[in-house]
Formats: sequence, C-alpha cells, structure tokens
Amino acid sequence: MKRITTLLLAVAFTLGSVCAAQADGIDIKVKGQWDFAFGMVGNGVFKHSANSSDSGRYARPGAGAKSRQRDEDNFEARQRIRTQINFIASEYLQGVLHFEIGDLDWGRPGTGRQQGAALDTDGVNIETKHAYIDWIIPNTPVSVRMGLQPLTLPSSRLGSIILNADMAAIAVSSPVTDWLSLTALWARPLDRFRDGNSRNLDDEVDLFGLVAPMKFTGVSFSPYFIWGKIGTGSGFLNNYAFQNHDLLRGTGWGNWAGLDAYNDNDAKIWYLGTNFKLDAFDPLVFNMDVIYGHLQTAEYAPLALNRGNHTHAGADGWYIGATLDYKMAWGTPGIFGWYASGDDADDFRDKGELGRLPAILNDGGTFKATTFGTHGYYGISNGGGYNRVNGTATGTWGIGIQVADVSFVQDLKHTLRFAYYRGTNDSDMAQATLGLGANWYGDNIYLTKDDSV
Repeated sequence: MKRITTLLLAVAFTLGSVCAAQADGIDIKVKGQWDFAFGMVGNGVFKHSANSSDSGRYARPGAGAKSRQRDEDNFEARQRIRTQINFIASEYLQGVLHFEIGDLDWGRPGTGRQQGAALDTDGVNIETKHAYIDWIIPNTPVSVRMGLQPLTLPSSRLGSIILNADMAAIAVSSPVTDWLSLTALWARPLDRFRDGNSRNLDDEVDLFGLVAPMKFTGVSFSPYFIWGKIGTGSGFLNNYAFQNHDLLRGTGWGNWAGLDAYNDNDAKIWYLGTNFKLDAFDPLVFNMDVIYGHLQTAEYAPLALNRGNHTHAGADGWYIGATLDYKMAWGTPGIFGWYASGDDADDFRDKGELGRLPAILNDGGTFKATTFGTHGYYGISNGGGYNRVNGTATGTWGIGIQVADVSFVQDLKHTLRFAYYRGTNDSDMAQATLGLGANWYGDNIYLTKDDSV
C-alpha cells in the first residue's frame, strides 16, 4: 500500500511540474462541426392513431371513441454545433474540452438542453460533451485518459450495439508486444446521490473492462470483457438499461422501479465479445462482431412485477454481425448481415428472463446497418422519425447489400443500400403474454418473428 501511495504522489508531482513548466507555452487547437438538417417525413412514429382503450405515455385523449397517438411534425429544421478545444502542454500531456449546442429544433422555445432556438434565441443550452486529460506516465509507454470521455467497444462498421456513450471514466493503455496491446478501464455512469439524507446510498453503477487488441499481418481482432455492478438505488434498471435503451422496450415490462425499491443486493451485468478483421486479401475485407451478455438482477419481491413466483429477473443474449466489402475504383460494393437472440415467452413467463442481449448505453450512432429506422442515420436528421425501428439490433436478424463511396461530383460521395430484417422475439411476447394490442412500445418497435422491415 505504501508503494502504491508513493507512486501516486510521484505521478501527481510530475503532472504538477509539467503543467507549471508549460504554463506559458501551451498550444491551443480548436476544431468543430456545424451541422444543419432540413427534411420531411411522414408517419415517423409508424402509428398514427389508436383506440381510446389504448394506454401509454404517448396516448392523448380525444373526442369520440378514438384517441390520437403521438405523431410528429412532417417538416423539421434543426442544427447542432460542436466545438473541441485541445490544450497541449507537451507530447506527454494535453487537456480536452468539448462543448455542444444542440440538437436545436428551429422555433422550439424554452431554456435548457436542446432548447432555445425560438424568438430571441437566448436559451441556456451549452452542453459539456467531453472534459478529460490525456497523459503519459513518465519514462513508460503507458497512456492514461481520465475524465468525461467517449467510450465505445471495438466493432465493425455495423457499430457497437452495447456501449457507445460519453461518461466519466479512467482508461489506461499500453503496448505489450509488437502485436498486442492492453487497455483497462473503470467507468462510473451513475452515482445518483451524494448526501446522507438519501435513504439508499447504494446508488452507483460501476463498469470495469479489459480490451486486448491484437494485430497481425492481414488479420486483427480485439477481444474484451466488461463487468458491471448496478446499485439498487441507481435507477439504472428503470431509467437506462431497460426503458431508454431497448432492453425491455416492447415487452410491456417497462416499470422496473419496483426492482430498485425491493432489491437487497446489487444487480450484475457482464459481456464477453470481440471484433475480427481480415484484410489479407485486400481490397476484399471481412469484418465480424461476436458478443455474449448476461444481466442478473438481485432478489426482489414478486409483487414488484406481478410475474409469478420467481424472485429474480434477468436477460441473457448474444449477437453476431458481419460485413464483406470489395473496394474498387468507382465504389465499394459489399454485403452485411446480423443475427441477435430474442425473447422467449415461456422463459419470460416462468423465469422472468429475457433472451435479448442487454445494453449498457447507446447514445446515438450505434447500430449502423442502415441510415433509416436505426441509429445509424447521418448527421442530426431524425433518421426517419424520432422513434426507431431498432436502436441496438437486439431481438432482430437482417441482411443487406450496399455500394459505398459512389461519386458523381468531386468530393461528394454516396452510399446506396438495401436492407431487410425481421424480429427474433417470440410473437407471444407482444400478444398473449403481455396483453399488448400492438407490437409497439416506447421509442422502438418491438419486432417479433412475424414482423419484418
């Protein structure tokens, strides 16, 4: 313990001396993005109206026997500005600040995040996206990034479907050999309360991970392992993992507040996965992602969910996705496909278990099989409606073809794509088991084996 303390003090003094020595000679570099989007879409929520007996957070009472389901404006005009400032003290130390204003819908009143684009345009809407430092431990090849930073797991061009978000974390990386590197990380997505007045201070979510990139001639892959502890008072199950990010969307099992209230122990989540890239036959390139994930909640009172006598609930699923591309002078034709496990009605009814791969956090731009109906849309357009057909690929399979990098005008490239996919969830999950009138809930459509896109 004494040696560890001495090392930390040495690192702190080293950082302090570097900052002081370079205070008068810091290089500042600024870069950013200005995005504007103008578009029209019809029935972006894929459901115009419903019977008055339908319930849900988007149902609005109306005259007669019908009620209006949530819809959206057909025309949108929006913008987003991102500014990144790098404070470079030396080749061993730099700080990064990244701010964002947006996405701002033109004309939306109010103050706060994504507001302030109405008359007078004086909303308080500057967001902190990243705030971290990069530094190298003196006389070593070990690099450290600490602070509010982007975290995403290795993936193919289809994107990381379980973790792609900004959060507070420390990531330590180092080469081991010419072909092997290691990255260890600790992240704290949530720490809900900080004072002693809270009745439950077991409110943190902590993630620990190890990534081992390996690169050889013509082939590379990056296996990883992620383990997480979910505190009973964190609200993660109810507000993040399930409702907001497509673990329990579509199942009607959306209110997990009971779990937070009745849990006596922390929930656990873990993943084992890798990406794989074969470019030995370049310009023919093959990519693949393989992921397995498991979530187990702590014990809870059966009355919390009214789902029989089982006292645990969880999710257990897997995913595989692959792409094959051939780069040519006029463009890059390719094929892609994926398969992800789905929910089984019997397992859900008898054990309280879901068959879909759980997600930690997918903050946009994650599943990129298509640019319409998923999070893979370009820029700040709404991707064909604020509601996505699928945001993480969980509970679906699909296949598609595309031609990328086609150009008719200099410096302007296009991707032409066709995709088809279906659900892998048991159709009883959306009908008999859950009593839903339609395969729709929340911000994604719940696709069963009977549904296709």
